[in-house]
Amino acid sequence: MHVTREGTADWPIRISARRLVIREGTDRDRGAVIRLMTDPVTREYLGGTVDYTSRQALELSPLGLTWGRWVVCLADEDTMIGSISLDYDRGEPQLSYALLPEYVGHGFAAEACIAVLDWAQKNLEDDHVIAVTQARNKRSVTLLKRLGFTVRRGLEEFGAQQLLMERPLALALPEAEEVGSTGPQATASYR
Repeated sequence: MHVTREGTADWPIRISARRLVIREGTDRDRGAVIRLMTDPVTREYLGGTVDYTSRQALELSPLGLTWGRWVVCLADEDTMIGSISLDYDRGEPQLSYALLPEYVGHGFAAEACIAVLDWAQKNLEDDHVIAVTQARNKRSVTLLKRLGFTVRRGLEEFGAQQLLMERPLALALPEAEEVGSTGPQATASYR
């Protein structure tokens, strides 16, 4: 598969992990996607919940059409538990993830991130990937550090101090069990 900054003709891409399937979103995921975007606990470090107009757009727009944006599902029942993306919104491949509150603290974010980073190592032309998280989101900062990210610089966005972190794609990936769970509120990046 050949992937460039513009994406690939091979979309949608399905990635499997031990307990998870990372796949394109479908209409059956719409309720969970809306909940993920409107849940105040999930969105605490992500700029808050989406507004009414954005929610209406989520209710009407097709899912699964955008390269690099997946839903995270439990492998045994294909139930959506969160989202993960790897896109070029900042001109570099940027990893973003969020889980519904009841699935936080079980190592799912680590497992999903490792699966997507493994796919990126094998398919992207880039030499690194970035992630942005609020500096006060200690659980996300901890997870990203365990995944091999280091702080490139701090920045102010959305009225809060952020950390722009980076990770070389050539760096060996840890096992999901080594990274472990980081407890409640493990979310990174903004949309």
